[in-house]
Amino acid sequence: MAESRPTVRPWGKASYLVDGGIAVRAQIGMVVLSSDQTLSYEARAMLDVPGVGLYESRLLDPGNPSQPLTMDLLEGYFDGLGGAIRQINIRRPSDVIALGCTSAAMAIGYGELEQRVQTLTPQARVTDPFTAILSALRALGPARVGFVSPYPQEVAEKMVAKIEAAGHPVPAGIRFHNETGSGRLDAPFIWPASISGAVRQLVNESEVDAVVVACTQMRAAGVLAELERETGKSLISSNQALCWHALRLAGVGDAIYGWGRLFQTEL
Repeated sequence: MAESRPTVRPWGKASYLVDGGIAVRAQIGMVVLSSDQTLSYEARAMLDVPGVGLYESRLLDPGNPSQPLTMDLLEGYFDGLGGAIRQINIRRPSDVIALGCTSAAMAIGYGELEQRVQTLTPQARVTDPFTAILSALRALGPARVGFVSPYPQEVAEKMVAKIEAAGHPVPAGIRFHNETGSGRLDAPFIWPASISGAVRQLVNESEVDAVVVACTQMRAAGVLAELERETGKSLISSNQALCWHALRLAGVGDAIYGWGRLFQTEL
């Protein structure tokens, strides 16, 4: 049998130009817990801004689902953070590193998290959902804050105390509760209409100027704008605040519509 000859084809050469890539304005690196089912989805929608690149890494959630969520457990949630940061994007340093998990960030503290991040990426600004919520409250300027979350009472009380210590009174709160379920495990599956119902209940029963919906697992971003129109109150969710704060720290000051009045607000 005759040996087949390799195909000879002409290869032309095309010149090309380069630009700044997807993240020509800003690159946001985001670390998301492996158990989180909501933050990635909502962040990609809210950070769909021309010239802004979002690059994500996952961090193994150290918690056993059968364990109750306690402050002691939360303090270990960002162990291994260095490895997750190294996997975000090795071609270009991030302008901002955004860390997912509101309660763990609250338990560990911003100073400690910033130090861990900047040991590896000293040029990056750092944010987390709890820090972002406090920044959002300062930017929007409400006097009285309502608090909604799926947290157990110990964690909810600790977070509320820190919000009040930052100068924002919290006269009322609501915790999601189901006799047959677990708020910790059910959080990503709580129907957005149930979140809206909790906010309406809190607004109707309490004198508040704003409502915080805490926990990155909560699917709240899509209902915030409508709830603000309906109630006249400012609405802040963990994921919304984190994305807004990351944009502003990266120098992106665009007014963006559809995600609540926070996205039309400067730092």
